Amino acid sequence: MHLSGNFSSEAELNEKLDFIYRQSKLGKVFHGILEVATNKAVIVTAIHKIKANKGAMTAGIDGLKMNRYLQMDTDKLVGLIKENMYSYRPHPVRRVYIEKANGKKRPLGIPTILDRIIQQCLKIVIEPIAEAKFYPQSYGFRPYRSTQYAVQEMFSLINSNLKERPFYIIEGDIKGYFDNINHRRMLKKLWDIGVHDKRVIAIIGEMLKAGYFEQEKVFPTEKGTPQGGILSPLLANIYLNDFDWFVGKMYHYHSKAYHYASKGSNRQTLTRNGVVPKYLIRYADDWVIITPKLREAKRLLKILTKYFKHRLKVELSQEKTIITDLREHYVDFLGYRIVTERKLKRWNEPANTLSCKTYPNPEKVNKQIRALRDEIAELYRIRRPVKMAVQIEKVNSMIIGIAEYWKTAICSKAFHKIDFAVNRKAYEIFRKIYGTKVLEFNIPMKNLGNRTERHNGHADSSFAINLKGMWIGLTKAYLTHVCYLKGHYNQNLTPYTPTGRELYQNKHKRPLPLDRPTLYDIDTLYKSADHKIYNFEYFMNREYAYNRDKATCKCCGAALTDGNRHCHHIKPLLPPDKLNKVPNLAWLCVNCHQIIHGKESIPSLPNKTAKKIGKYIKSLSEVS
Repeated sequence: MHLSGNFSSEAELNEKLDFIYRQSKLGKVFHGILEVATNKAVIVTAIHKIKANKGAMTAGIDGLKMNRYLQMDTDKLVGLIKENMYSYRPHPVRRVYIEKANGKKRPLGIPTILDRIIQQCLKIVIEPIAEAKFYPQSYGFRPYRSTQYAVQEMFSLINSNLKERPFYIIEGDIKGYFDNINHRRMLKKLWDIGVHDKRVIAIIGEMLKAGYFEQEKVFPTEKGTPQGGILSPLLANIYLNDFDWFVGKMYHYHSKAYHYASKGSNRQTLTRNGVVPKYLIRYADDWVIITPKLREAKRLLKILTKYFKHRLKVELSQEKTIITDLREHYVDFLGYRIVTERKLKRWNEPANTLSCKTYPNPEKVNKQIRALRDEIAELYRIRRPVKMAVQIEKVNSMIIGIAEYWKTAICSKAFHKIDFAVNRKAYEIFRKIYGTKVLEFNIPMKNLGNRTERHNGHADSSFAINLKGMWIGLTKAYLTHVCYLKGHYNQNLTPYTPTGRELYQNKHKRPLPLDRPTLYDIDTLYKSADHKIYNFEYFMNREYAYNRDKATCKCCGAALTDGNRHCHHIKPLLPPDKLNKVPNLAWLCVNCHQIIHGKESIPSLPNKTAKKIGKYIKSLSEVS
C-alpha cells in the first residue's frame, strides 16, 4: 500500500495514522512512508513533542539546542529537515553516563536536535504500523501503557480462578540488550512488520551505525541501538515482538483459542490435551513468564536460552534469569515486590488459599527516601524565604510523584515510612535554622496555602515557612489515595482508534489535547510573514494558543472567524527566545487588537472588556 503525504493539518494527520493502524491490523505493508514523514504537519508535531521534553535544552555534538531551530523561518526549517531526511547522514551521538539503581553506570547517547527531529518524524508514522502488530501483553514504551499495567496483568493472572495456579515465575534478564541488538536482523524485523519503504529502512540503518562520540573520539557501532535516541525504544520493542509471539502462541494466544469467542473454554481444551499454561508479560527488556509447573518452566527456559542466542543474537544472563516458586520466595518486577500470602478463609473457599499481593520494593523506597532527605537538606543552605518555598515545592512534587507510582500497590506502610523520614529530616533542618522556635513552623496542613485541594481538612501538621503571610509547607505521601487496579488490561486502549481514545479519556477523567487548527488566512499574520518575530516557534505556538483561548477574543469574548482574528504578542519587548512562547500569545478580534495598538480610537466599552484592554496596553511596555 502506497501512502499519500497529501494532508495539511494535525486533524488530517491523526486520521492518516488511524488509517495506517487499521490497515496494518489487516496485514497490509506500506510504501511512501517518507512522504508522510516529511509532511509539514508531521514535522511541526515532531518538533512540538521534542520541545516539550526536558532534553530539548541538551545539545548533541554540534552544540545546537532546540531554540536555535525555533527561531528559524518556518519554510527554511521545514526545507532543512526535508533535505536532511532525503539525504540522511546522522551525526554520532554524544555519550554520557547515568547511574543505575544497582550503582553501575549506563551509557546514554544524546543525538543532535536535527537527528532527534528526523527520528521523531519517522516514529510518528512507524508507531501505528508496529502497534497493530505488537503482542498484547507487552507494556514498555507504548502509548497508554505503563509499568503498573504490566504488574496488574501479572497479579491478575496469578490470582485467577484456575485449577492449577501459575506460581512458577521465569524472571528474564537479557544481557546488555540495548547494546547488543543485531542491526541486520533489526532491519529485517522492520520489513516483516510492514515497513516496506526502503528509504526509511536505509535511514534507520544509517542511524544505527552512526557511532558515538566520547573522549574526543568517534567510535563505530556495529550493534545495538543508541540509548537516548527517539526511535530506540520503538525499535527495541519491534526486535522482541517475535519473541513475544513465539511464547504467546504456545498457549495464551494459541490459534485454537485465539480465534474463538470462548477463549477460556478453548484454553481448557488445550490444557486437557497436555498443553501446560504459560503467560508472558514484558516491559521493554524486563519480562516474566508464569506457569503452574516447574518442569514446564525448566523446559521453556532451556528453549528460550537457545532462541535468544541463535534467533535474536543476544544472550540471557545466567545469573539473573532464574526460576522462582512464588510460594517460597518473592519476585521483584518493575520496582514492585510480588509475594504470596495466606488469605482469610471465606465460606466458599478452601482453607490456606494463597493470594498474590504487590508491595513497593523496600530497596527502591529507601533510595527514594534518601533522595528526599538530600533535597530537604538544601533548605539549610538556601535560607532565603522565596527560594525555600520553591525548594519545598520541589520536594512536594517528588513526594507526590513517588506516591502516584506506588498507589496501585499495598502501599500504606511505605507511605508512612516516607512521611516519617521526611518529617524527621525537616525537623532536623528547621531546628538548625530556627533553633528553639522550630515548633512554631510545624503547621496544621489545613492552614497551608500551597496545594490547598490536597491539604484541606487535614489537621495533621507539617513543617512550613511563612512567605508574605502564607504558609508554604511539605506535603505527605499518605494523602495520595490508594487506587488498586482490577482485572486485565483493556487491549482496546490505543491512540489510533476513536474508541481507544475515548476509553483513555474516560479512564483518566481528562480531555485529550485538541488538534491544532490550520490558520492559513492572511489575517492571522497581521504583519509581513518575513518579519523576524514571525519565526517557526510563532507559527507553531499560535495554534496551541488558539485552542487554549477556545477561538474567542481574550478581551471581548467574540467568536474569532476568518478575517476577524489576530494573534497578539502580550509583551512584544521580550527577547526572541521568550517572545513566541504560548503564555505570551493571545488571540483577539481585529477591533480589540487595533485599540490596544492605538490604531483605533477607544469606543465606549463594557467595564470588563475595557479593563482587559487596559491590561494588555500596559503590558506593551514591559520587558520581563
